[in-house]
Amino acid sequence: MGTNTIRRLALDGVLMALFLVLGMVRVRAGFVEIGFGTIVITLAALALSPIDALLIGGIGEFISQVFFSGYGLTPTTPLWVLPVALRGLFLGLIALIYKRKGDTITKHIVPCFLSIMGVALFISGLDTGILYLDGLIMNYPVSYTAAQTIIRFATSQLNAIICGILVIPLYKAVMFMLPNEEIKSGGKETEEE
Repeated sequence: MGTNTIRRLALDGVLMALFLVLGMVRVRAGFVEIGFGTIVITLAALALSPIDALLIGGIGEFISQVFFSGYGLTPTTPLWVLPVALRGLFLGLIALIYKRKGDTITKHIVPCFLSIMGVALFISGLDTGILYLDGLIMNYPVSYTAAQTIIRFATSQLNAIICGILVIPLYKAVMFMLPNEEIKSGGKETEEE
């Protein structure tokens, strides 16, 4: 295992821990709830790679669901992990398109925001479907899903806007701190020595 791989795994671990901490920070106003864990997934997707963001989101959300959600490990836990992991993967793939051209999506404000908001919209639809399946599997009223749908979509867009506003300056700071061009580019590692 090369130095870059070790650095990358360490960075993923730090971001996963940050995801867990920020995932517990929520602002609530009535039925509306804004969480901050999404910022870490988005940042990982834009700054690192789709795989890093997928792993940080997937493993981080699994730990969160099992240990911090109050539900523990249930038959539907993998379903709840899926949207968080896919958010990182999809945003990472969009960012990768720009990286392959030698550019970054954060330099293009409108496409960056549209990407974050579009993925958030898709994830909200997926979450709503999972909530419905969870109701069927865990045997609670499915009508709850219908009542939550509008709130879920509106909240996800508000969360996406806040995330976009915060991620762009954070992206610049993270890219400044990354140790070398190999980790920044998300490219294949070369053996050192």
